[in-house]
Amino acid sequence: MARQYAVDVCRDEPNALRDLLAEIAKNGGRVISVNWQPARSVVRPGESVDQNSGYVVVSEIETDSETETE
Repeated sequence: MARQYAVDVCRDEPNALRDLLAEIAKNGGRVISVNWQPARSVVRPGESVDQNSGYVVVSEIETDSETETE
């Protein structure tokens, strides 16, 4: 068995997070971590971009193949 990892993001709403976690569980996944990111401004050369707050969810799922690729 091999492990496959995923990183998902969702908006800063409890129902959106609940739905994402339910989808991961329904697919047989296991949540590794849930991190909340605050709203912030990201400054890039010549521009400033506002990013909304939200959740970053890292999960894993066991796969049958050791050589499975995306």
